[in-house]
Amino acid sequence: MRLYIKILCFVKPFWKVIVVSIILTFFYVLLNNISLWISVDFIRELFSPENVQTEQVTSVEPIKPSEDEKGNLQKMFNLNSKLDIYSKINNYIKSVIIKDNRYDTLIVVCIVIFLSFLLKNIIQYTRRVILNYIVINIVVNIRNQLHEKLLYLPLSFFAKRHSGRLTSIVFNDVNAINVALNNSFGKMILSPVQILTNVFILVIISWKLSLIMLFVLPLISYVIVKIGQGMRRRSRRVFKQIANVVAVFQEAVSAVSIVKAFTNEEKEVSKFKAANREFFKKTFRANKLRYATSPINEILLVLTLVFLLWYGGNLVYSNSGLTAEDFIRFLVFLFTMFQPIKDFSGINNTIQTGLAAAERIFDVLETDQEIYEKPGAVYLDEFNHNIKYEKVYFKYNNNESYVLDDINLNINKGEMVAFVGHSGAGKTTMANLLPRFYEINTGKISIDGIDIRDMTLHSLRHKMSIVTQDTILFNDTIRMNIAYGSENVIEQNVIDAAKAANAWEFIKKMENGLDTQIGEKGTRLSGGQKQRLSIARAILRNPSILILDEATSSLDTESERLVQQAIDKLMENRTVLVIAHRLSTITHADKIVVFNQGKIAGLGAHKELLESCPIYKTFYENQLLTK
Repeated sequence: MRLYIKILCFVKPFWKVIVVSIILTFFYVLLNNISLWISVDFIRELFSPENVQTEQVTSVEPIKPSEDEKGNLQKMFNLNSKLDIYSKINNYIKSVIIKDNRYDTLIVVCIVIFLSFLLKNIIQYTRRVILNYIVINIVVNIRNQLHEKLLYLPLSFFAKRHSGRLTSIVFNDVNAINVALNNSFGKMILSPVQILTNVFILVIISWKLSLIMLFVLPLISYVIVKIGQGMRRRSRRVFKQIANVVAVFQEAVSAVSIVKAFTNEEKEVSKFKAANREFFKKTFRANKLRYATSPINEILLVLTLVFLLWYGGNLVYSNSGLTAEDFIRFLVFLFTMFQPIKDFSGINNTIQTGLAAAERIFDVLETDQEIYEKPGAVYLDEFNHNIKYEKVYFKYNNNESYVLDDINLNINKGEMVAFVGHSGAGKTTMANLLPRFYEINTGKISIDGIDIRDMTLHSLRHKMSIVTQDTILFNDTIRMNIAYGSENVIEQNVIDAAKAANAWEFIKKMENGLDTQIGEKGTRLSGGQKQRLSIARAILRNPSILILDEATSSLDTESERLVQQAIDKLMENRTVLVIAHRLSTITHADKIVVFNQGKIAGLGAHKELLESCPIYKTFYENQLLTK
């Protein structure tokens, strides 16, 4: 039930439009039933003898039972009012459509039927347009909220989930909601109204025949509910498998150069086929159950119909108060009720499929996001003195050991501090804690004596720029990539940043200059060019604190020289944290922090560490030997 309430929150903004749709639905059902009622009169007028027509016109008073019979009926079933309602409706309609001769009557009947269908279809079109407007808005709003939520979630969330699975939720699962709403939203309003209206008409025509039908409806409802429960379970498995298929596909495509380099195409094809085969199995099982709903319900309905035909026919033959005209009208409305009942059973399956998708969507939407401004948060206007790590402990998961263990470090403004150590020693984690990509378990990290957890997240991160080894660029122009994250930037500032990053030389040679499209992840640029754009982006931001993840390690000699010159300019008058892979690039650092198994094993300048820290000395000597 909670899941239904959550989904209704997306529907709530459109409640006025939904009310209009419900009103239109009532008019649609009313006109549809009028056309059906008149159709029976049309058949009677067309095929009944002339003298019967005259008799029916004049017979506007209902046949009344004797006083004793009337009393018994009221005591047993209280049905006299129902019989009166049917007689009044029937006689009123006859008085409107039946004229002096049957030719005029035929014309009136045809006009009424045409107008009923015309108005009914106009209303139906309007109703569908309104419902489509609501459905598309709901789907767009869900997708917008998912996208916004994902961007505000902490990095720890993404570290535990494959991007392909998240992509599947945003597109495949939301599309499932779209399909569910398109196939069920209108029918959820229309089918119950049709069923209830038809049941009312059937009861006033013949309560005896209706009683049989009312015994069958609960059985059909039970079948619908049980199949729906199974559909949700199977749909949940299908959506998970779709996510697996997307993940396998995304991995292969994003790493296609490695796949080709290692001639591993056949294995990747096999992996994708296996994931798709599993998707086929789960989808086929779900569909087998879905397709069983309609035949089961139809068999139950046909059994009921056959019994009603036999029982109602006997009532007509025995003159037990049910005329042939009434029985035909009963059958017409009974037949027209079958489709909404079948639709209603299909709606449940569709809804259950949508709910399975909704569970995964709300799992993301209800995840705690980063707190950008907690009550009383301080705005970091300027960085003036130092950065301090005090008794910092951190681990990624509660059941793992600490990645950083009792870290104490002071970084003064303007210093260049390098982090070195084995892979997994905690270097990158140390740098990632400063912009609060992850929250520490215990301890404190402060800037100018203020705990970074007490600062607004925007002001904290605005003071920093990050240049990583794996350059991240967007499928857009060079201009946009350099100016990314900066506001109200004029072209000259972009050019100056490009010049400072040694990037202007290659940019101005391109056909469209700053407006050149660089492709996905900058595929149209070389490694050195991409890295220089990344540095230009950091220069334009003009940060107080700079975090560098060895930006030259994967470049050729000439590109490395140009990038290193750009980095040197970028580092001027800034506080710099360098994650060092090659010690030759950080020998001039003010401080070098040596990490070993999450602890600080050495701290000092290059020459000091060569004498006092055996781990650092071994690192340095090993790198000299590999040159």
